[in-house]
Amino acid sequence: MKKILSTIAVFMLMMTVAQAKTLKWEGDEEVISLGVNTTDVSQITFPEPIINITVEDPDYVDVLVVQGYANRTFRMKSNYDNMATRMFLTGKSGNTYVAIISTGIPYYAIVKIVDGTKINEIGQAIAKKLDENTLIRAMALDKEIPGINRETHVIPNWFTGSGLTFELSELWQTPLLTGIVVHVQNTETAVNEVNIPAISIPKTDEWGELRKASMENLRLEPYGKPGDKGLLFLVFTRQ
Repeated sequence: MKKILSTIAVFMLMMTVAQAKTLKWEGDEEVISLGVNTTDVSQITFPEPIINITVEDPDYVDVLVVQGYANRTFRMKSNYDNMATRMFLTGKSGNTYVAIISTGIPYYAIVKIVDGTKINEIGQAIAKKLDENTLIRAMALDKEIPGINRETHVIPNWFTGSGLTFELSELWQTPLLTGIVVHVQNTETAVNEVNIPAISIPKTDEWGELRKASMENLRLEPYGKPGDKGLLFLVFTRQ
């Protein structure tokens, strides 16, 4: 009996976790989507105290301020099975939070809204401190770092040389650096070595000046055999 009760308790805990969601607010132009229904209450927590709330259709949804949370947490429940309305909330800092409240949006029992602008500022500050070697290590380890914007940017046969093809595959952008991940392929039937100093890398004003180049394995096996490919990491410094 105790085992059954324990299993039920674990299941209920998993259900509670599954019904929790974190949303990132990116600024006054960002619209937040909040799901509600007529049977369950959704608890919404904002990143700061809210000093004013305006609901476009106040009859559509009940909004209750939760005591003890400094006017940051509210409980909401829909009055209709099929409805949608907008809610405008003003924060103590002057931030405006615009939310779409609807029964057509996936429902979560607990929703936490975080200030994405502050998270981005922290990430930018961290990224500004990165040097070329740290960025290369991050690219080599495929490690996510706050403040770095990663973008898939595939250019097959970006350039060629000495029996090798170079395919640009990804850009890593920090406030000061541009990192580039390049897939290198040996096209010859014999072992081929990548001579980084001899590589003529296409230049662009957008990326800046090449500062670092690194490749873990410069010796590539013949084409079609294991080890005939490698990854080249380039770091440019922007002015």
